[in-house]
Amino acid sequence: MDADLGAHLLVENALVPVKYRVYPETPLAEVVDLMVRRQVRVVPVVGESFEVLGIITSGDALDQVLKDRPAEEATPGRGTPLEARDVMTRSVLCVSESQNLMDAARMMVSRDVEQLPVVREGELIGLITRDAILRALHAVSHENHDEKKGDS
Repeated sequence: MDADLGAHLLVENALVPVKYRVYPETPLAEVVDLMVRRQVRVVPVVGESFEVLGIITSGDALDQVLKDRPAEEATPGRGTPLEARDVMTRSVLCVSESQNLMDAARMMVSRDVEQLPVVREGELIGLITRDAILRALHAVSHENHDEKKGDS
């Protein structure tokens, strides 16, 4: 694949609109139920202005299961069931929709993450995934191939 293939593509070209998001006080049991029922691998945790506060991945949820701590179990010292804030990954790299897609893809590969939240003026608007990036690059590759065939 040509190295300059996706040079003009932006994150918005591979953006997957966010379908589900939760708040920090959402009970973890509800988050896990959402992930299982809707086959969602990551759920953003947002604040009142939809700013990204963290994410909960299927790995985070599975970690709770492996610790033999049901989602309904009380949080130590708080006496309340586990909430999204108790298990979310807080340090989350976000990208802008106007950022170069190839740069975002390189960040994802170098940091070994499957998806990144996309923000506009601090507000969560979607996600980019490795799959969506691959589809966008593949589409451009085919467009370029078809144009070259037409020039012949």
